[in-house]
This record gives sequence, C-alpha cells and structure tokens, in this order.
Amino acid sequence: MSFNTSRLVSSFEESATLLLSGKAKKLSQQGRSIINFGVGEPDFNTPEAIIEKAYSAAKEGQTKYTAVAGIPSLRKAVADRLKADYQVDFNSADEVLISSGGKQAIYHFLQAILEPGDEVLIPAPYWVSFPEMVKLVGGKPVIVASKGERMTAEDIRPLITKKTRLLILNSPSNPSGMVYTKEELASYLKVIESHPIWLMSDDTYYKLVYSPSEWSSVLKIRPDFRSRTCIIGSSSKTYAMTGWRLGWAVAPKPIIDAMIKLQSQVTSSACSLSQVAAEAALTTFHASSDEFHQRFSKRRDFIYEKALKIKGLKPIKPEGAFYLFVNFSEALKGRPVAEYAEELLEKHGVCVIPGVAFGAPDYARLSYALSEADIEEGLKRIQKSLEK
Repeated sequence: MSFNTSRLVSSFEESATLLLSGKAKKLSQQGRSIINFGVGEPDFNTPEAIIEKAYSAAKEGQTKYTAVAGIPSLRKAVADRLKADYQVDFNSADEVLISSGGKQAIYHFLQAILEPGDEVLIPAPYWVSFPEMVKLVGGKPVIVASKGERMTAEDIRPLITKKTRLLILNSPSNPSGMVYTKEELASYLKVIESHPIWLMSDDTYYKLVYSPSEWSSVLKIRPDFRSRTCIIGSSSKTYAMTGWRLGWAVAPKPIIDAMIKLQSQVTSSACSLSQVAAEAALTTFHASSDEFHQRFSKRRDFIYEKALKIKGLKPIKPEGAFYLFVNFSEALKGRPVAEYAEELLEKHGVCVIPGVAFGAPDYARLSYALSEADIEEGLKRIQKSLEK
C-alpha cells in the first residue's frame, strides 16, 4: 500500500533560500571550501549580555510555558520600541502578538484575514515566502511588476479587483535592499484607501537603513491606516538572534485576538527564554544594534564597489537590509541564472540565490552578512566562473 502527500504540499514551493543554503552547508561539512552568499543571517553572535539574560532566566526557573500571546513585559517592550522608533503612539500591549519568528506571525495574520480565493498584492521582487504562504491559506498571490526601476502607485492600481484583500510592503526589501520613500508610501496608500484592503508592513530590516536613505513607518505617514494595518517585526536581523526564533505582529486588537486563537492550536507560546532575550535586546541592550548597523554599512559599500568592477554584472546599490541584488543577464548572455547558480556552487564553491525565487529571473541575491575576506574571495570566484 502506498500513500501520497496532500495536494496542499504540492501547491507551493520549498524555500529556495533555505534549500540552497542547506546544500552549501552540507558541502562545507564535507570539507569543501564554500563561500555562502545565500545566508540571510548575521555572521556574528548574539551580544553576550543578551545571552546572559537568557541564561540567568533559565537558572531562575523561567523555563515554563508562557501566555500564548507572549510575556506581558515583552509585549509592552515591543509596543514601547515601536513608539520610540516609529514616532507613532503604541500604548497597548494588547495589540502585540509574540510568535516563534516573523514567519509565524505573518502566517497567522494571513489566516486571520483571508478567505479562499482572496487576492494579495505582492510587489516584485519579493521575499520568497510571501507568495507561498498566501497559497497555503488558500489565497491568490497577485504579483505587482514595476514598469520602471521602482514601483509606482500606477503599477498597483490596475491590479485591484473586488477580491483584493491585502497589499504587502517590505521595506527595506529582501531581496533588493530598496527602501520606499515617504512619497512612494503615501502614493501606495492613496491607491488602496477607498478599497477594503488590508496593509501588511514587513519591517524586519527597518533598523538597517544606510545614509542617505531614510525609512519611515506607514503609520506615521497615514495614522488613519492604524485600523487596517499589521506590522511584522523580528529580533533576528537587528540583534543577530536568528536561531532564537522570535518575532511579533502589531495589529488592531480584534485581529491580534484572532491570531492568538490560531497560535494557541499550533505552537502555543514562543520559547520562554527567547522572549526574555528579546526583551533585553529591545530595552537594555538596544544600542547593540547600532554597532551591527555600522558593520553592515561598511560591507554594503565594499561588496557593491567590488561587484561593479566585474564585467557584465549590474548590482543595485542597497539602501537597507544586507543583500546585494545583481543582474546577471549580460554576463550570462541568456543562460538561466538558476542553472548558473547550481554550477557556481558545485564547481566553484559559491552559493548565491537565483532571482527566480524572488520573481526576478535575471537576478541573483548575495547576502553580505559575511566577513570582507569571504566577500572578496566569493566575488573573485564569481568573476573567474564568468570568465570561463
């Protein structure tokens, strides 16, 4: 007797970033010299003081289940941090849900607002998981392709239908590093304001924005969107806490209550010690994020200038996050980037993520959450592979 997996499993793709990065790690474990530009996480450790807070909490017995929505003091810390950084009045911890990573928060939000067949507007290039999670809850991803270098309100307008229920914005962007200007954000909100469309703002990288670019919260621009906006955040990138798996959603209380109900049947609460660590990061040790920002800013300039010098490559200068999005079409002369990426890893020991996973098949994403020595060596190998 044989059994097949469900139609649900075959309806979406595995995360390309995790798949290729996992392959790169396996090759590295086998003794291969691998430069992994695929990793979407800082290469330095969580600050020692944050680790000590979690260790002390464990010794003191904080190893039990917490409330499903999260430790009250952490929910308040998230609200207070956003109030300070966004310059928006977040007074109620009741509007905050703590989850096991930003992904879970996104998924529960989609479950809470979407019905089967509802359409979700997703600007391209997009984070690989946005379309797949929409499919998982029965929704329909509608990709917003830009006619120019940056998305405009007029790119969004013709795609709105009676079934449109959500617009997803991600700024700074994974994978392009683009940061929307205040004027751009205002124009996007103007387009959807007269429609029953939710807004999800994935602000995972908002602390990693590089001069002269400036980041602004959608809720500072349009406070009246408060009742129809969900903000997604995470301790992963800002504080080098990817493995702690701690994220959050901030939304109107009725939606948060619905998400708590969903989470109660999936994972219950997030890890108690991760919550303690995240609270310490958001409060006492928040300044540690400034050091990380400075290091990433220097690496951004380093990798961009180096990539510019490789014949045929056309990198987009990142305004935020820690990814370089590079157009390989001229260098590869029509060869698929995905095919090249497989060969690059197998023969040259360099992992990059093909842009097809982000809705941009001519591109590849290179994380610069690596040492400058590794960045330089990786780009040398890419140049060598292209010369061949």
